[in-house]
Amino acid sequence: MKANLLLPFFAAIIGMTGSLHAKNPDLAAATKKVDELLAVGWTKHKIAPNPIVGDEVFVRRAYLTVVGRIPTLEETQAFLTWQSPDKRSKLVDKLLSSDGYVHHFVNYWADVLRAQSQGVGGSTTAQSYMNYLRQALRENKPFDQLTRELISAEGSCFDTGAIGYYMRDRGMPLDNLSNTTRIFLGTRMECAQCHDHPFDKWRQKDFYQMAAFTHNMSGGSFQSASITEAQKMMAKDKSLDADTRDLMRRAITEATRSLRDTIVTQNKASLRLPHDYKYSDAKPKDVVQASVMFGKPVTLQKEANPIQEFAKWLTSPENPRFTNVVANRLWKRVFGLGLIEPVDELMDSSVASNPELMKFLEQTMRAVNYDMKAYLKVLLNTQAFSRASTREEVNAAEPYYFQGPVFRRMSSEQIWDSLVTLVSPDPDQPNWSSREREQRDLEKRNQLSELLKKTEAPLILEAAKQVAVLMREQNKEFDKLRAELDVARAKDDKERVKDIQRRLNQSQTILRQTVSKCFYEAAKKSGNKEVQKALADAAEGSDMEMAMMNMMSDSRVDARDMPLSDAEMKQIQADAALVGIKPKDEKSLKSYTNYRKTLHQTWCRAAELPSPAPRGHFLREFGQSDRDIIENANDEASVPQALAMMNSALVAQLSSGWSELAMNLRKCQEPEDKINTLYLSLFSRKPTVKEQAALFELLETAGTGNTAFEDLILGAISTQRFLFIE
Repeated sequence: MKANLLLPFFAAIIGMTGSLHAKNPDLAAATKKVDELLAVGWTKHKIAPNPIVGDEVFVRRAYLTVVGRIPTLEETQAFLTWQSPDKRSKLVDKLLSSDGYVHHFVNYWADVLRAQSQGVGGSTTAQSYMNYLRQALRENKPFDQLTRELISAEGSCFDTGAIGYYMRDRGMPLDNLSNTTRIFLGTRMECAQCHDHPFDKWRQKDFYQMAAFTHNMSGGSFQSASITEAQKMMAKDKSLDADTRDLMRRAITEATRSLRDTIVTQNKASLRLPHDYKYSDAKPKDVVQASVMFGKPVTLQKEANPIQEFAKWLTSPENPRFTNVVANRLWKRVFGLGLIEPVDELMDSSVASNPELMKFLEQTMRAVNYDMKAYLKVLLNTQAFSRASTREEVNAAEPYYFQGPVFRRMSSEQIWDSLVTLVSPDPDQPNWSSREREQRDLEKRNQLSELLKKTEAPLILEAAKQVAVLMREQNKEFDKLRAELDVARAKDDKERVKDIQRRLNQSQTILRQTVSKCFYEAAKKSGNKEVQKALADAAEGSDMEMAMMNMMSDSRVDARDMPLSDAEMKQIQADAALVGIKPKDEKSLKSYTNYRKTLHQTWCRAAELPSPAPRGHFLREFGQSDRDIIENANDEASVPQALAMMNSALVAQLSSGWSELAMNLRKCQEPEDKINTLYLSLFSRKPTVKEQAALFELLETAGTGNTAFEDLILGAISTQRFLFIE
């Protein structure tokens, strides 16, 4: 496209971030240009484009691509009967503005950023990090802003969950820099940590100069001025012996245990080259000055904040790789393959399969100010996205010219979320129990941090002394129990062993109770009224002595306590009647209501489950990333996956009982209606004449009972038709 034709497009959409409109002529112009540039490539390489698909294929593809699941029966029927001439564009708008979009794309960015809801970095910061990503996607935060916030994040996780980016690599600043360049610049520099890159131009010194911007970002645990002062007072107190000081330090550690790994700070230490540096451009252990690898040079002034300057350089539209990488990543999300592959291993020699298109996509991303939804809208409205997928295997060593999207298997999350769609009447609902528990725990941890900040140092010292005295006595009791345990084991007294182990396992609870009581006794002497109020709030109506323990302990949330609106209750009662529960059968109605209330826990979107899921979970069996390294998911088929389909309670959940699929089948009176409903639910289309004839023949032999339909469902969800994005 000539420069003068681009000007109106760029001028009109520059600065646009926020909501998308169904009709936007400027985005439409960009969409049209993408198709034109693809057509030029097809002509050049003498390739015919794939045909445009029908609505049945499009609706399923659109849902899987944008919201990460198949459409519900109602969503499919509504789209197929919709008479609007621009219904495909309107569907794209609807999906991009839905909660499903957040669920689907948080899975992707969590894989890229290795975000885990538990484990590395402590659960409090880890949950804050996941919540930060969810909220960023929900409010459609521009990608350059999101990146700057991650790269320049410091402070407490209660102020910003973005510190999870550095906490994820706590103690490994060089690895963090390698991950940063790979994620945001598509540049693999791991090799240059130890030696000059063997296949690229990067020297070891280049790597260390880049790392000099961010190596000072350090993850740590909560520490207040009052605790620091109390520790100084403890060190100066000559009346304390070494054992007492150790117990007092442990007391403070226990008081702040739930606040570990919640702070990221920037220290002032200099980065030095390694002791075994072997190149002639510097000497081992030389101090390294921060410098960027390419693009516009960055000169750090004395008062400059290194990470903020680095973040500005990294996300600058002038950066030769930042825009290219995110534009290429999102293209791959839509079409199944990047214009440049791999998407995170760019070199100066890397060439896109369609260079002019790649250049235009970069210009488009800049023009929409890194608004990911606006950019995705351009791609999703192309004729290319509406074309039939290419079934032939794409050779990674050969360029692909995108005569249609790539035929590919769903990710583990897409498979799971599609099954959730067949079970839950509201597949995109949040995991209320999990979100409620996280919110309560974050509030309690924040309460604890504020309480400890405001409690005077002498009172913290006094509490630590009290804990030390009681802990010394408790340790004697524990030592006695351990000795008794040895005797019981020697006598093979299993009951006695079990009893003693139970009492020993209570030690952590006993210690927390001791800490809570002693710190409460000290804190209530505080002259700070805010401290008194914090204690009263944290007590939650129970014993004030346990206020601090409440703040340190994890919350418990019962799914059955989830509030329901009048409309939701009416729907549940209507569904209960459909499965044969009479209004006067209060016991059965309560059981069904509790089933619906707890459904959000067991059958919720992958993004609403622990991230990653535990080992052995369906998601992990089907290749979900462990989030240990960047984009570590696997889409290969395996025997355990087949066993998970055949031997788990999965199919029974889908075909019988109270699942959404079962409810919809129950509404059908005739076998033909049931078959149509089954196909529309799983494949977003009715069966062909040939398929229908084969199914009728099968049902004549097997009957039309639940067992026959269980077999049909198991067979259907195991096929390429279900597991692949057509």
